[in-house]
Amino acid sequence: MRESDLDTGPRGLRLRLCSWGPDTGRPLLILHGYLEQGAAWEGVANRLSDRRVVAPDHRGHGLSEHVGAGGFYHFWDYVADVDAVVRHLDCEVDLVGHSMGGTIAALYAATRPERVRRLVLIEGLGPPDGADELLERGQAFLDGKESPRKHGSFPNVETAAARMRDFNKALSPEEALRLAARVARPVVEGDPFVTRPVVGAWTWAWDPAHRGRSPTPFRAEAHQVFLSAIRAPTLLIDGGSSPFKLMDRDARRRSLSHAIELTIPQAGHLIHHDAPDALATALREFFSEDA
Repeated sequence: MRESDLDTGPRGLRLRLCSWGPDTGRPLLILHGYLEQGAAWEGVANRLSDRRVVAPDHRGHGLSEHVGAGGFYHFWDYVADVDAVVRHLDCEVDLVGHSMGGTIAALYAATRPERVRRLVLIEGLGPPDGADELLERGQAFLDGKESPRKHGSFPNVETAAARMRDFNKALSPEEALRLAARVARPVVEGDPFVTRPVVGAWTWAWDPAHRGRSPTPFRAEAHQVFLSAIRAPTLLIDGGSSPFKLMDRDARRRSLSHAIELTIPQAGHLIHHDAPDALATALREFFSEDA
């Protein structure tokens, strides 16, 4: 895996890019999910060794820059970051989005159709509709401004890796340690992002502001407008044992009238960890069509 930084411009942030494969050819751009990192896709990328694969850490995730004091993670800023990455790559891309990354990918493919050749949404048709949470979200947003979220701490990187494996049993000890070492950092004296900063302890590198509530709920009806505008051939991939089920999935699916679907039975929500061979095969076959 190669890593590099991208300055996304005067209104953007510095993003860390993870890359695999050759430096030429149409890029396969992968957008990771909530609180993950681009490096989590190494297992899939290595199985697509003939492809140029690029996976950024989203803003405030992994090793990308945080918004800073007074800032907030507006969802469309993630989409603008993708636009900056594609402009940097300077060519049409094949686009993959997982979970939150799938929502970002769908918005981008709808608004920049000329820059996306083919699209894959992995467990990525969007979160549940939040129309009934308007008041609750507004209150939670103001509470978060008054008392910002902070990280806890842990004694060493090995503990961070163990916590990752508690959440995702498919991670091997070696893979968990690799990923944890990348997104853990030492606690510094007076650390403003840690509840009880103890020098010598460790904490997460991602911005704890991600645990705050957005005042703007996800609106499925609005998202379907974007799904309907997607022109790129689209593949929907779901995990057969995933706990994430949408009540209105059929309505969202109908908005993508030209999409095809695939279920990977041996996988849960984190398909790239649970079944990397099957996922890589599906991506290779879909993207090789009309290459």
